[in-house]
Amino acid sequence: MQRRQLLQWASSACMGSALCAQAQANVSLNALAQDSNRSFGFAIAPGYASKDPVKTLLAQHAGVITAENAMKWRSIQGVVGTPNYTQADQIVNIAETLKAKIRGHTLAWHQSTPAYLSNASADTFVAAQTTHAQALVKRYAGRIHTWDVLNEVIEPDDKRTDGMRESVLSRLWGVDQYPRFFELARAADPLAKLAYNDYGMEQDEVWNERRKAVMLLTLESWVRRKTPIDVLGLQAHLNASRKFSATKFSKFLDEVRAMGLSVQITELDVRDLQIQGSVEHRDASTAALYKDFLDVCLGHNAVEMVVLWNVTDENSWVNRWAQAQRRADGQPMRPTLFDTQGQPKPAFDAVVKSLNTAQAKFSMKAVQRV
Repeated sequence: MQRRQLLQWASSACMGSALCAQAQANVSLNALAQDSNRSFGFAIAPGYASKDPVKTLLAQHAGVITAENAMKWRSIQGVVGTPNYTQADQIVNIAETLKAKIRGHTLAWHQSTPAYLSNASADTFVAAQTTHAQALVKRYAGRIHTWDVLNEVIEPDDKRTDGMRESVLSRLWGVDQYPRFFELARAADPLAKLAYNDYGMEQDEVWNERRKAVMLLTLESWVRRKTPIDVLGLQAHLNASRKFSATKFSKFLDEVRAMGLSVQITELDVRDLQIQGSVEHRDASTAALYKDFLDVCLGHNAVEMVVLWNVTDENSWVNRWAQAQRRADGQPMRPTLFDTQGQPKPAFDAVVKSLNTAQAKFSMKAVQRV
């Protein structure tokens, strides 16, 4: 479909239909994903995951759970002292109750480094980071499906010749030693898949192309070094006002797959920051991009998992006052599949449509192999 057709479809999808509402109540997004041999899930925090509507939505739809912040280093050990795994344990318990796969997020990220280590010596930092990563992986060994081992270490705009981000990690751990993180994680839990996770490679703008180029070169160098990396995690924080090219993104997935890596969509949402007009128009624009994007992802054999970042608009990170961008009209953004009451929006129907299309293609290929 062209974007105009998608917008028309999304605007009319399930509007006022009791039959559609019943169909939404009976569908499970993860069950649909499993029909094409994939998993579907959400990033959550303990504070809202045990309360409705999120609790009910997770029970219905979640086959994967990611700890939004609870497994980050600063959340576990913000100051010198004994690590506190209470919230991380809660996430693992929620996931296991749901019989969902668990994504561990994340072992190393410049923004989650405890403040007391920001000006430490290299030796002190390396020792502390190593101890944290090993302890975290070993604590949940055999229970984590995938670890985001490294998070957001590329940044072409920092103007390093290698395209890497200037950060506490590059200064104190060392860019050349990044593969060591994967080696530590593999030794601590040989069963978990190991991922590198980053943003800004999904849409069709010049800065996205710069990031893709650096990402591919970095992955190639790690693969040549026999780094034990299995997965590229693409965050996919999309913007409904920006262009998307199915052709360019599919080519990027081809190149990642050619290195022997799979792809997980790890933090998917769609911001409507600059989309003007009615809520119905905003939702239609968001749904259209969800469908454009997921049609490519679910049509590609590299992609094994889709995880949305948060469950409803109310608990979405893009609407939290401390970190949110603001729409010009002052209204909160509507980036998820469910509104603040947990009701499905046109984006939900767009995702169902993409999952059904993927299932049909998967079934056809299975028949052709017989």
